[in-house]
Amino acid sequence: MRRLASLLRILEAQARAALGLTVAWNPRFAGAAARRISGEPREEESEVGGVPATVFRLARGTGPWPAIVLYPGVTREGRRHAAFVGLGRGLAGAGFLAVVAEPDGLASGELTGSTAAQALRAAEAVAARHDVARGRVALLGVSGGATLALCTAAAESFARRVAAVVAMAPVCDLEEALRFVTTGVRLENGALVPFSTRGFFQLVSARSVVAALPSGADRDAVLEQLRGLPDYGDEPLAALRPSAGALEDPGVRATVELFANTDPGRFDQLLEALPREARESLATLSAVRVASRVTAPVELVVARADKYIPLADALTFASACPTARLTILDSLEHAVPRVSLPDARDLARLDGALVRMLAASYSR
Repeated sequence: MRRLASLLRILEAQARAALGLTVAWNPRFAGAAARRISGEPREEESEVGGVPATVFRLARGTGPWPAIVLYPGVTREGRRHAAFVGLGRGLAGAGFLAVVAEPDGLASGELTGSTAAQALRAAEAVAARHDVARGRVALLGVSGGATLALCTAAAESFARRVAAVVAMAPVCDLEEALRFVTTGVRLENGALVPFSTRGFFQLVSARSVVAALPSGADRDAVLEQLRGLPDYGDEPLAALRPSAGALEDPGVRATVELFANTDPGRFDQLLEALPREARESLATLSAVRVASRVTAPVELVVARADKYIPLADALTFASACPTARLTILDSLEHAVPRVSLPDARDLARLDGALVRMLAASYSR
């Protein structure tokens, strides 16, 4: 009977997902029919826990609804990115309260410990709403937002209120990421292995660490320099190398020296020399450190050959998190799957991860 009940929940979740997708992307005829079934989704700009957010829900009824908090990736459009607006509308059409939260620094690629704290506050505020069923939420994040989702799910004060997590293309170990960002190698089983990331991830890493430093003339100048670089330019860290010696603030100078370095033999020493604020921020955002605290089911969805992050990052988190289910897709380069007939199997596996999250949102 238990297996039958679980199967029925999965089938119900799949039906809701199909309905939600139809509402969100509005096929010419099916969309109108779906909206007659589910009602027109309502969306409003708001704040949840002091964090800017877009709230999606059905126009009909007052709840309570199962809730999902969504964290976008690093994108200038932030929570108004078309994919997340579509997800929010689709989830509302499927009978969920969907909240797309945008903590400070997420859209601009300046993720710090404060960003993670805001992500947690947003989830807590959603769980406390009177129109949320059972005071629980599911979490869904993409890229940098997936990192925040995992950190939120691991928070000791909140873990038991998380129904399920989908984390698509997170980075789970920020300190190890800095190694390959700066030196082009990663540590695996005590040996250094080559891994080449892209300029965008290098730039986001540098912005995030510098943003975590205490404000001051040197810090603000370096951060503005990084903000002025194109998001998808080549070798963004080269812009920092001439400036290290001219900086008066020792903490900012140590940070710039880390990002200017390309020698793997110096990395550990330079990492240790980072100011306390930067090291604490890196630790807070490294979900692998707290993976064992997560109690909710985690659907970890990653690319086999991610252009930014090695597969080993996800494997390490999955081995440390007792509730993680790892799905490795060949059709991903990072967080956007290819949509084609040859990739249908991958798309079905991605659908499975999402449907399991929806089912858990109803049943836990």
